[in-house]
Amino acid sequence: MSEKFDWDEAVDQWQSHEPELPSIKRNMRWLSWRMKAVLALDIVGLMVLLPFAFFIFQSEESTSIKIWFSITCVLAVVGVYFDFYLRRELWQQPTNTKELLNHMIKREKAGVRIGQFAVVYLGIFLVILISWAVSVWFLEQERFEGEYALLSVVCGSVIMLVSIIMSMVYKKRKQKRLQQVELELEKFLEADK
Repeated sequence: MSEKFDWDEAVDQWQSHEPELPSIKRNMRWLSWRMKAVLALDIVGLMVLLPFAFFIFQSEESTSIKIWFSITCVLAVVGVYFDFYLRRELWQQPTNTKELLNHMIKREKAGVRIGQFAVVYLGIFLVILISWAVSVWFLEQERFEGEYALLSVVCGSVIMLVSIIMSMVYKKRKQKRLQQVELELEKFLEADK
């Protein structure tokens, strides 16, 4: 080590250091691509559901089926709207470490909100499914005489319950990750001082 250490150069080098930025950016691009794919699937799902519901309304199906499809369509539109709304701040790509860490914090916060929304949304869907099935059971019991009618309601309910549990786990994971990223940002800002 030389007698005279250049502290200004060391500070400049430290502050300009971009920790694993290329790999983090690659991961961010993957997350952005995945987000766009999920939103595209939401739109495709609506494009399939709405014409199918229109067909159901034009058919000779019972009123209970038409009510179920009405509720499903409303819930699907609400779900897609909130999927876009909760991700509204995640479209831009960060260019430096500080922006990247702030963007990651936004992503994790959005993930927490998406987890919360999914629990409520799927819970409402489950309650409506069970309520609809119970009303059909009492008002149109012949619908449950089919071989798979009751099984489809039970399977749908189990899928909803599993999805609710997965959403709770997702939310907890995002909360934990949010704390980690906030700590990383705090350390980065401390080093900048």
